Amino acid sequence: MNLDRWISDGVEPPPSSFPRLADGTAVTAESTAALFTAIPGVRFPDRIARPARLDFGPELDAEGIAGEPKAGAPYPSFVSAVDRDGNEVAGLRPPELLAPLATFTGWNLRHPDQGAPGNLMSMIGSTLPLPLTRVERERTADPRLSIQERYGDRASYLARVRETLGPALAARHVLAEDVDAIVERAGQLWDFLHGRR
Repeated sequence: MNLDRWISDGVEPPPSSFPRLADGTAVTAESTAALFTAIPGVRFPDRIARPARLDFGPELDAEGIAGEPKAGAPYPSFVSAVDRDGNEVAGLRPPELLAPLATFTGWNLRHPDQGAPGNLMSMIGSTLPLPLTRVERERTADPRLSIQERYGDRASYLARVRETLGPALAARHVLAEDVDAIVERAGQLWDFLHGRR
């Protein structure tokens, strides 16, 4: 819709919200490690791959054969800063992050049965449910507030989700006709997390 309005009517799209070094929303991945390792059962990646500068030199050597590139220093890389729950603070924040029931990451580690358990899996994220109750949070020493402490009950949670959609609507990140479907999906996630424990 924003693209259509921009092309059809000259209405500028919402401003970009990607992570930036200037405002502290872009950070090194390593700077988030302490937060993630404080969550029970979470292991931070042992290695974070970074592309290296490659010097290919002359295309062909004296015998007409391409040489091996020389690897130089790695490029710096940054990720979004995270909030106290481990959810990203930059970018388009969907209701799952504005009224969280879990920590959602863009990374996941290999299962120990596969070997190299500290290595990242490609293209797979993680969902780390919040503790359901204060008692569970205290028992597991989870630093994240429990679902019960945040919202109380399902109805209050769904009201909070609907409330978080107000600024998203105003910023044109959500369409008004999608609000009921978003709230319904949030209720399904609530039911799923409460039914699995």
